[in-house]
Amino acid sequence: MSHRIQIVLPDPAADQLRDLAAADGTPPATLAGQYVRERLHGVPPPEATAIRDRRRPPQRPTWLEPYSNSWTWRAETWGSIVALYSRYPRALAALKDGWWEETVHLETLCALAAWRAQLDTEGRDPREELAFQDRLADYTRALKAEAGGVAGNWQPGAPPADWSRGN
Repeated sequence: MSHRIQIVLPDPAADQLRDLAAADGTPPATLAGQYVRERLHGVPPPEATAIRDRRRPPQRPTWLEPYSNSWTWRAETWGSIVALYSRYPRALAALKDGWWEETVHLETLCALAAWRAQLDTEGRDPREELAFQDRLADYTRALKAEAGGVAGNWQPGAPPADWSRGN
């Protein structure tokens, strides 16, 4: 069952809601309803974050290497990928040595490590965990499909010298 509720907003808030709705291609009442439903369920509305981010200067996502000063990012990222491997050694057992030289593996592992860290600190919905586990299983299947070749399986440890130098 649904109920129609009318709310009153001060002009600045109503103007902001109209702007956000226009940017999203959604009627203001629909967007307001989404905000209320998501707030009541404790989940921040993703549309608001996406729209808010468009107003800030462009910035790379945290799981992608920054355009400058990447040595800190590389050190932290290597550690988070080692931690991810330690947590899911069977799922990542087929990861080949030199994975950091292939963009698909580098970006996938960085995204998985960032996602895992976010779930560990901010996760509230068990569906987020299930989605993570599904994606990890998909990546595991992709790694197994690539099995073979001359590269041996990766063993976590210190980063290679070429990784530590950055770009």
